[in-house]
Amino acid sequence: MLFIDARGTGGMISITTQKDAGKIRDLSFCYICGIDFQESDSKNLDHVPPKSIFAKPDRDFPLKFTTHKDQCHSPMNLDDEVISQLFALIHGKQPSEKNDKLKIGVYQRTETGAIMASFSERNIEILLRRWLKGFHAALYREPLDENTRFAIQTPFPSGVKKDDQFIDAPIKEQHYEFVECIKKNRAIGKLDCIQSNNGRLRYECVWDKLSNGSWSCIFALNLYDWKNLGDINNFKARGCAGMYSPPNGKAPNNAALATQLEFRFENLDEADPFGL
Repeated sequence: MLFIDARGTGGMISITTQKDAGKIRDLSFCYICGIDFQESDSKNLDHVPPKSIFAKPDRDFPLKFTTHKDQCHSPMNLDDEVISQLFALIHGKQPSEKNDKLKIGVYQRTETGAIMASFSERNIEILLRRWLKGFHAALYREPLDENTRFAIQTPFPSGVKKDDQFIDAPIKEQHYEFVECIKKNRAIGKLDCIQSNNGRLRYECVWDKLSNGSWSCIFALNLYDWKNLGDINNFKARGCAGMYSPPNGKAPNNAALATQLEFRFENLDEADPFGL
């Protein structure tokens, strides 16, 4: 028999239908800057993630947000092009030489002699922060404070090149804690979630209280099982997970709050929040 901790559990919020997603467009604020819209504002709709990431059969039921057109949305266009070309590789498409935004290079990891490809044109973590702002706004109907602190493990191996040798950055130790938290709360159905684009996007999160008494959101994000886009032959595969901490240290109303129970749950792949 499993006893569930009922103290301050919060509600579980889900956006998994077209009707749920339709309400996101009616938010009174821009999810990027957090400022309320005025009648005179020039606005447009922003897909999160970009529409071009998805194969055509998966473009139904997207997440679309109203944004300030010029000051907020337009500056993000290049980032959207880069990530779209990266995901085009999943769909078997290569960018043309004239329109190549990925700027993929080839390097040799000298200690193994392996030949691998890399790109460094854009900071993927910065892009993910923008998406997290959107997911937060969609679930909790409030903007994410610009002073929010983030800790993100992307699904792609990373590192630096020094003296013709590649030095990889290991998976952050806290990443394993994030994965464990997500799987533990999934086991008892205590996650807020978003699922869109024919199930190709899945975002899950739960709010946990830190030792200093403040609340942080622990999250996991999967797109087309994107951990396989990384070089899994030479690096340990890892899913995308992390946390963000609003400066006020408070969890949103009705957010799912992490259980404090100790119990067994399946966690064979400790680096992937969506693995076994």
